[in-house]
Amino acid sequence: MSQILTTDVLSPDVYANGDPEKNGLPLDGYERLRQDAPCYRHKLDDPLMIDEIWVVSRHADIVRVDKDAELFSSMHGVSTRVYTPENLDMGGKPAMIGLDGDQHRRNRGVVSKAFTPKVVKTFEEQFREMSRRIVQRAVAKGSFDFVSEIAVEMPLNAICDLMGVPAQDRPQFLKWVNAFTVTTDPNYAPSPEEAMIALGNIWEYGLDLADHRRQEPGDDLMSLIVRAKETLSDDEIQGFIFLLAGAGSDTTRNAFSHSLHGLMRNPEQMRWLREHADDVPSTAIQEIVRWATPVIHFARTVTRDTEIAGQPIAEGEKVAMLFGSGNFDPSVVEDPLRFDLTRERSGHVSFGVGPHSCLGKHIAALEIKILFEELLQHTKEIQPTGPIGYVRDNFLRGVHTLPVKTTPA
Repeated sequence: MSQILTTDVLSPDVYANGDPEKNGLPLDGYERLRQDAPCYRHKLDDPLMIDEIWVVSRHADIVRVDKDAELFSSMHGVSTRVYTPENLDMGGKPAMIGLDGDQHRRNRGVVSKAFTPKVVKTFEEQFREMSRRIVQRAVAKGSFDFVSEIAVEMPLNAICDLMGVPAQDRPQFLKWVNAFTVTTDPNYAPSPEEAMIALGNIWEYGLDLADHRRQEPGDDLMSLIVRAKETLSDDEIQGFIFLLAGAGSDTTRNAFSHSLHGLMRNPEQMRWLREHADDVPSTAIQEIVRWATPVIHFARTVTRDTEIAGQPIAEGEKVAMLFGSGNFDPSVVEDPLRFDLTRERSGHVSFGVGPHSCLGKHIAALEIKILFEELLQHTKEIQPTGPIGYVRDNFLRGVHTLPVKTTPA
């Protein structure tokens, strides 16, 4: 039991110092928890985090918590970190990811029409042109950092196009997003105070962008919001722009980086994907999202006394769904340590499975499909030239560097 009680799966350092041979994840710790302590009280000792939280590690329990928004509420915080969009001391209201019930449905309803598969399909030509330009520029260098040259550029520009962020604002916008979404890594946020300043800047920018689109409407999402019959309030716009910017840029770029790292370490999977580079199948995309696990956990607050895996949980206590563990649970994923792009059913929970399931999952899937099609069509070979560098965080599973060299096609 003492071994279980010292199993640490939520320290940012655990992920910063992850073993590339194990996909950078504490897979042994996940397995111990699933087998011996599937609902485990985790003590945290970090000024940026809450004191303790129940960690749920089995796939079935994660699905149960995620689906039941009435019993497991999002209204009291969505991550173990103190500095989240739900910290209201600067005047902003929670984004939809921190709302439940009617408030969540109203917020989601205002923007959901922009994320349907039919609408997302219309972005394909625009995304492909963008991806081709980014890939060609990087490949021409021969050796480059995949994260900064490709993985960051593609989703950042895609989500900024979607939101209507002008090109000249995007470099600064990225710095703000990095500083607040990765508060635990000094490479992005030198201090909590600077992280909060970045959040304030994002909130202010969101209102400025909304005003701009009221005066000069376009086909972007912000224009849709400000002209909707039941639009969002200023506070809700502040929360929404942060949510969309962070989720739309950070998670997808991390999926790119982890999956390319996986491909370079599994040559047979790289060969298979090259053979399908003219039309990457959806099975491959879903396996990429499972393998990458861009979000390590989400948290909920229990609204009444309950139990998980036989463990009593009291009203008001917090529960973390350990998505990283759920995505490698052998009860659902056959041979989960195998990176297999032909896997018919990945069983991943990376997009969530309940009312808070990822609104942008179709956009993310399209970006992954197009980027790898363009990357593999423009290269004969991709090889690592140095080790992968993991971000110090326990919420977003980031990569800050992945040096590679390519041979042009």
